[in-house]
Amino acid sequence: MMKMTFGQSIISIDKLVDTTDIETKKVVTLWINYLESKPDSLYDNPYWNSKEKAEHKHFDFLESEFDPSLYMGIPVTILNVKNINGLYQIKSIFASCDSTGKPPDILCIANVFAKKENGEYKLFNALPINRDKEWNHKKAGYIDYYFPFYHSFDSVKAEKQNAFMIDVCKNFEVPIKQVEYYFADDFNEIERLRGFDYEMETSGKLKPQGKSDDDKVYCGGMGEYYPHELIHVFINPNYSNCHNWVLEGLATFSGGSRGQELIWHIKRANNFLLKHPEIDLSNVLKLKSIDEYTDYRYVIGGLICELIYEKGEWKLLRDFLNTGKTDTDYHNAIELFLNVKQKDLNTFLRTELMNHAK
Repeated sequence: MMKMTFGQSIISIDKLVDTTDIETKKVVTLWINYLESKPDSLYDNPYWNSKEKAEHKHFDFLESEFDPSLYMGIPVTILNVKNINGLYQIKSIFASCDSTGKPPDILCIANVFAKKENGEYKLFNALPINRDKEWNHKKAGYIDYYFPFYHSFDSVKAEKQNAFMIDVCKNFEVPIKQVEYYFADDFNEIERLRGFDYEMETSGKLKPQGKSDDDKVYCGGMGEYYPHELIHVFINPNYSNCHNWVLEGLATFSGGSRGQELIWHIKRANNFLLKHPEIDLSNVLKLKSIDEYTDYRYVIGGLICELIYEKGEWKLLRDFLNTGKTDTDYHNAIELFLNVKQKDLNTFLRTELMNHAK
């Protein structure tokens, strides 16, 4: 393999990639130039196509897939470049390994495309290319639904979600916009559509899950109706001075999580915590997941949003969304709106979980 180091990234080209072919070499050079151009930074990158840059602020749909970024410095190996009638598919593995001989830590295997724009090769996202070849499309109000050919579209659920979205924008006083909603039985189908052959965070047991990014929602195992991610599409960019637990709590309070309503998670959390009195909820922000289906952020965050809604409806929830990003801000907001100090949270939350689980 040929190795080149650009900043923090090591970029390698697999020996089977034919760089003696002039066009292939141009495409490989384009991708390498992009990888060394700080692609995690938002600017008018010269290596990406103009149409997607004009239509999307975050034009590289894979960039924000990982925290802090796909382009965080993980070594990259270009595995294959395939010419499909002038459209070049570039397949790369993002993986690191050490000198101990252990198997590599694979972050993902990702695909982008390249084709000529005004006589020069530019990069393109895999999503629209794969989508237009392989998936169906239906429109319901402000939502463009994309789904596999095997699925029979449920227009009742689609219209229900569109109505939900309109209500969210009204209740939180945010502008409405068109949203692309991608769904399939298995989230791995979504990832392949987006350009991932393998993605560390979604490989494993089949379960309902979703994510959102700008004006796009991706859902696996939940069909036409999964409003949780729509909350993030409209609330996150319009309420920037907000703790993550408020955002996840609101999304679960309004739209459920893992395809289940908040009450389902409250009952699970209540049963779990009754068996574990040693868990201290006064430090709840340090807790992660109860199991693979119920996360403390969602169930406790959702319960707190429900309690605030019971006290002051949407107006008080809007105020809650503007109380700051830090953990201290979050605890201060709970004390302000619910009159509960952090030292009293364990007793308070356990009591409210029990009351709401009835």
